[in-house]
Parts: sequence; structure tokens; C-alpha cells
Amino acid sequence: MLIQDMQNFLVDSQAGMANVARHRGVSTEFDEYYEQVAAATVSIANLRDHLAGFGIPSCHTRWVTERPALMTPLQRALDILPQAGDAASKIVESLAPADETDVFLKGGLGAFSSPTLSAALVERRIENIIVCGVITEFGIQATTFQAIDLGYRPLIVSDCCASMTYATRELTLDGLSFGVTKVRPWRELCYNLDALKHDDVAVL
Repeated sequence: MLIQDMQNFLVDSQAGMANVARHRGVSTEFDEYYEQVAAATVSIANLRDHLAGFGIPSCHTRWVTERPALMTPLQRALDILPQAGDAASKIVESLAPADETDVFLKGGLGAFSSPTLSAALVERRIENIIVCGVITEFGIQATTFQAIDLGYRPLIVSDCCASMTYATRELTLDGLSFGVTKVRPWRELCYNLDALKHDDVAVL
């Protein structure tokens, strides 16, 4: 299954995190990030379409705040997190799913902070996951470590992720690919899947 993390408040250069950056006078520090976001969004759309051709499903995670009594310390500290019903919490329009069936709400950095994601993967007998989205050194890395701890085999799609800078992108992906998980660009991943004629990403 392809797991995507691409919400408006982290992806839209005119809203969410970008508005906070402008208010604090540090918006130029995000220039490299939003360049990567634009490229990653296009690549994710291509990846999703190709994987669908192999019968590989996809899902989304959304990082939102909970009711005050249920909020984690991280949610309390990050006051820019949107409510579940806010427009900023929605999936970026070009990648939005047709319905909300496969959208999982999470309360922390990693996708598996969603209480229902693991149950859904177990129900579908999914062992291999493909990870993409933002932000590489935070959510993507956290999801990868969580997945490994839970017994899944993650694969990160390098050109379908965005980092705060190009330097942190290279550093994070290099570190993760060094004995932690597999990192592949989307075209190589799809080419290899086509050659295998099945969806066993564990051998790629």
C-alpha cells in the first residue's frame, strides 16, 4: 500500500505553515522546501497512477489536533496543527482521494500514530508499504521507524518526498537507506515492479 502525507497546511505555500513563516519573517527559509513540494506533488500523482495499474492501493494520513482532553504533548506544543474539519487539514487537491475511506487521522509525526491504520493494514494482509510525502526528516522518517518496529517492510520513494532543505533531504535519505530501509525514485520503483509482474516491493 502507498501511504501519502500531503496536507494543505504543510504543502500550500500560501497557507498553514507558510503563513506562520511569513508572520515570523522567515518565509525565505522555506524556499527550497516548497520547490521540492511542487516537484514531489507531481511525482506522487504519477506514482499513484502507476501503482494503481499494478493493483496496489493507496491511502492518506492527516495530522490534526484532537479534543483538548485527548491531545498529546506534541499536539499541544504545535499550535499550528489544524482541526480535523479545517480546510488546512485536507489533502492537497491534486492528490485528494475520491472519498474519505482510506484517509487516516493521526495525532503525531508518524503515520502509525493513527489508531486505525495498523488495523486496516492487518485486515488487508499488507506487509509492504511505500511511503511518500512531507516532511522527510520528520513525518516520513518517523513513519519508517514505526513501520519497521511493527514488522512492516517500508520503501521510501525519494523523489516523492520534500524536506526543509536539499541538504537535509540528502542527509536523511542517505541515512535511512544505509541499512534501515530501501529508498528508490518512483520511475525505478515502477519499472522494477513491471519487471517482476507482481507487487512484492520487499525484493526491489
